[in-house]
Amino acid sequence: MSDCKQYDGITRAELANLRAYLANEKVVVPEGDDVKIEGPFGVKLQVTFNEQKEILKVCITEKPFYVPESQIWKLIDAGTAPYTG
Repeated sequence: MSDCKQYDGITRAELANLRAYLANEKVVVPEGDDVKIEGPFGVKLQVTFNEQKEILKVCITEKPFYVPESQIWKLIDAGTAPYTG
C-alpha cells in the first residue's frame, strides 16, 4: 500500500515549523529529508523533502483497516495548508 501526495512551495523554515508543530502533538519526526514517521493509531508515513524544488512528498505506507485514508489526508492537508505555496 502506498498512497502519496505532494505539497509544493514549502521552504526549509516552514518544514521546521511543521516539525515543531508535530512534536507538540507527540508525533516524533526523525532528522533528515527522507524519513519514516509513525503516527497515532498505527498510521505509518514516508515523508521526503526536496529543498531545491520546495516539495514535500507524503506517502501513507501502512494504516489499520478502520482508519480511512481520507481521514489521514484531511489531517495532513490541514497541517500543511499554512505552508503550501
